[in-house]
Amino acid sequence: MILLRRYLIYLILLILVATGFTYISYKIYPSIGFVKNDIWRVLPSPGDANRDIYTRAFVSQYGTFALAKPEAAYFSASVDIEENLLSGNCSYKLTGEDIEAKWWAITLYDKDGFLTQNNEKLYSFNSENIDFNFEGGFEIYFTNDDTFIAELNNKNWLRSPEEENFSISMRIYLPGEEFFSNLKRINLPIVEKIRCLDE
Repeated sequence: MILLRRYLIYLILLILVATGFTYISYKIYPSIGFVKNDIWRVLPSPGDANRDIYTRAFVSQYGTFALAKPEAAYFSASVDIEENLLSGNCSYKLTGEDIEAKWWAITLYDKDGFLTQNNEKLYSFNSENIDFNFEGGFEIYFTNDDTFIAELNNKNWLRSPEEENFSISMRIYLPGEEFFSNLKRINLPIVEKIRCLDE
């Protein structure tokens, strides 16, 4: 009976240690596993067959069917150029240039990682449906302010969730092998805050 009790204590301790290690790994992984490029962060190759267990765990939660390089790169951003969290109370402008790739898309997600429900049924823009400007670049506005939407002379806008933080993702398909050797320095769109409802 004493021996059984001792093994039970060891088992409980082992479970506590494993749970604690898993929690800590989950918390610190984004700061060591991702490559940062200005406001964007990206896993170098989330779909690789030889990826480590931490990458596998992260991908299983956020990107189950991720492709390996050089097929695709998945960028995400939850802050603007001033490092402030993206908020549904504010309006933003994303400014970028056409990306050299087979196809790319920019999508807005709510704080839980779901598409934001809206009457427009519009959730993202891509390299085929976006309106480019005369210089070959583009702007996308993120807003929940109907007054601001009425003022826009731009068809590229997505409705952000009301009074909560949100994030944006950028998926780039077949950008070329050289793209992946320069993830920290490639030219990516920037997001600037324009104004907030409470200002």
